[in-house]
Amino acid sequence: MTPLTHIAENVFKLRKKDRVIGFYLYDKFNESIARIDAVLADSQIYHGYYLVINLGGFLQVKGKVVVLPVEICEVKDLGKVKTEWPKESMLGAPAPIDIMSVTTREEKLIRDYYGVPLQRPEPSKTQEQ
Repeated sequence: MTPLTHIAENVFKLRKKDRVIGFYLYDKFNESIARIDAVLADSQIYHGYYLVINLGGFLQVKGKVVVLPVEICEVKDLGKVKTEWPKESMLGAPAPIDIMSVTTREEKLIRDYYGVPLQRPEPSKTQEQ
């Protein structure tokens, strides 16, 4: 697996559908969960695999950093991403020690927690750039 790169702004190299930094994540009841702070993308082809949010923070106090596989999220409108997962369940998700360098072991724990295949999905050549 190629290493992941932490991207904190919507750079041109990201695919259009991965440019969601600054969007808000909503649950199935249309309740706001958090703002999307970053995307973890393949360091060579800039294919986004994970969204990074911060739960429970207030003003200058940091909350828990949560990493969500893109497979459990769907871009709905400009500025809005939805997931079926409730905020309470995300609080129990495994979190990486260093968000800037997620290990393969941490990545597998995250993928297993959310019930998605342990291998990252293969980017197809026909996917939107």
